[in-house]
Amino acid sequence: MNKTITKNHVAKMWKELFLSLLVLLASLCFWSCSDDDETDATDYDISELYGYTYYGNITASSGSTLIPSLLIYNDERCDWNMSVNGMNNNQFYYYGVKNSTANYTLYWYSAENVSYCKSKDSSKASMVVQLGINSSDEIVILLTGDDLTGISCMTNTRVSMKKQAAKGKNTTPPEINFESDIEDVEIKIPDTATASNWTGANSYAGTFVYMVGNPGNIIQKGKGNAGKAADGTPVTPEIKITATENNTVKITMHTFSYTEQMTIDGYDIPDVSVKTDGNVLYLYRAKSSDLVIDEKTLTNLTVSGKLENGVLTLRVSYAPGKMPFPITEIFTSN
Repeated sequence: MNKTITKNHVAKMWKELFLSLLVLLASLCFWSCSDDDETDATDYDISELYGYTYYGNITASSGSTLIPSLLIYNDERCDWNMSVNGMNNNQFYYYGVKNSTANYTLYWYSAENVSYCKSKDSSKASMVVQLGINSSDEIVILLTGDDLTGISCMTNTRVSMKKQAAKGKNTTPPEINFESDIEDVEIKIPDTATASNWTGANSYAGTFVYMVGNPGNIIQKGKGNAGKAADGTPVTPEIKITATENNTVKITMHTFSYTEQMTIDGYDIPDVSVKTDGNVLYLYRAKSSDLVIDEKTLTNLTVSGKLENGVLTLRVSYAPGKMPFPITEIFTSN
């Protein structure tokens, strides 16, 4: 059967060729930085790394030292932490492509995009990493694509990483907390809304869900919890709202027990604007400044909310500490 070659066919062919050449050039550049005396490199297989944790060291532009860690569990899952001194481990799905002797390109995907990983759509990868294996005790990584963190000091920087033998071997990845039925909310304030005093209640009990990551690259979704009381019973999340000057309020957040290693205690958000339209009250705080709480910073803190028919919906987004992407909480009152 004859096929007509259209401009679209030609453009697609050139695009695929360009992407292939790009990966090849990155691989060649990566290995051109390797030691020149290793002319007879051993062809280590990536499976020799399975279950072991590797640490690196890199200095950010701010002068702070990042200690990235990598654990590849098997041929489908890996665990990455941009810096063990202040950040949390992040779970990824991945697939690898062998380029040459002991050299691979790894395509990492957030839980939201696992279907792209299974179909091996490299254009949808959250991160693209070049991996060189010097030995089972030492690897070198080069991050050549990052649609997740935006930390520039890691991109295109060759990082040597050493095996942490004391951590032992673990080839069983943890379950990723990703409840696909949880959806983000967008609370729009009508143009007709006007500044108002807060006329709602002073406190609201309810529940909340959370998401970790940027839209289109969510790595976790789950039901949030506010910790436990002294007797071990779960604490009911509660939002407190205190009227302040100039049509604003102070919002007091509940505790958020994110992981065993990370709990965000309750904190105050000042200068939240109040508007009204009809019988609905709206809350809003722009991404204007960071919020420092007990020497810990919540970066790019934003608030949007509404009180309608007695139900408070509150969306709060922030990046805690050194975390390179946001946590979004969505609270709904009872």
